[in-house]
Amino acid sequence: MTKNIAKLEEKLSALLGTTQFEKVEIVQSLWSGYGEIGRYENKDKSNPFYGRFIVKHISPPTIQEHPRGWNGAVAHQRKLTSYNVEAEFYQNWANTIKPICALPKFIAQENFNEGCPNSKIIVMSDLDSNGYPIRLSNASIKVAGTCLDWLARFHALNLQLEVIEDWPKNLWPIGTYWYLDTRLTEYNAMEESELKRCAELLNAKLNNCQFKTLVHGDAKIANFCFSEDLSEVAAVDFQYVGAGCGMKDVIYFLGSCLDETTLEQHFDELIDVYFSHLKTSIEELNSKVCFKEVESEWRELIDIAWADFERFLAGWAPTHNKRTVFSQKRTMAALNKIQCS
Repeated sequence: MTKNIAKLEEKLSALLGTTQFEKVEIVQSLWSGYGEIGRYENKDKSNPFYGRFIVKHISPPTIQEHPRGWNGAVAHQRKLTSYNVEAEFYQNWANTIKPICALPKFIAQENFNEGCPNSKIIVMSDLDSNGYPIRLSNASIKVAGTCLDWLARFHALNLQLEVIEDWPKNLWPIGTYWYLDTRLTEYNAMEESELKRCAELLNAKLNNCQFKTLVHGDAKIANFCFSEDLSEVAAVDFQYVGAGCGMKDVIYFLGSCLDETTLEQHFDELIDVYFSHLKTSIEELNSKVCFKEVESEWRELIDIAWADFERFLAGWAPTHNKRTVFSQKRTMAALNKIQCS
């Protein structure tokens, strides 16, 4: 362990061009023991990276241990790919997106394989120091609207006018961590049901939409960082960023931060808030995309997107607390829209 720490510090020194830094704290461990996120402080005032910064150190375990028992070669490779995608996003996409949507500024990334295959580090700015120190586990309607504004700007900025070969290059061809083709083990674990029979059709309806954008892919409340007064927000954790319908981010976000009663009472209102922000963002960006056409298509896919995530939960964690009466209503509404053989 001491040897690995020394190697890590040596690598950071080379990337930053200074030795005057120290680790302040561990922010959190990565899912399934695949490493950690650490906060560091650079005390070299002459260095361009002076101040605090974040290091995401991916260090896959020799023996994989998933909290819900979903281990195996497929899951392992999906995680490795997700970290490569995240490094690609920060290095080649994030800094051009940052003026429109707050997120960490990329500093450096490099493979770090000494003694640990498939290990790497991603170095980025510290959002706490950038004015986003607050983390939440649930949201008020107002705060939810702030996050929906961020998602709308992110989606508007990345909306595609036409099919471009190899877009989005080196990101997920289809974003989100629950995409069916990457979750066949969980699909096979589902009990027989109409949802299972319709899974492929739901997947096709959702992912063959005309209007595609980049989706964050894991837009839960825990991946948003807020200003002290909660009026501004930045996003982190882009492991599953890729092409898709913006509704996937929207329904997943709302389900992550609002209880069933609040969803029942305010879901339609919040969907309207999202589309209002999307309209404004498309206009401000002088996009040639027709907002009304995007809205028309995506509104028809709201329940489809919800049912698609429900399909994942039904195989991955059938007793999950997100599987509520409200989620069942949305899923049934989706199933009623399509015909399954």
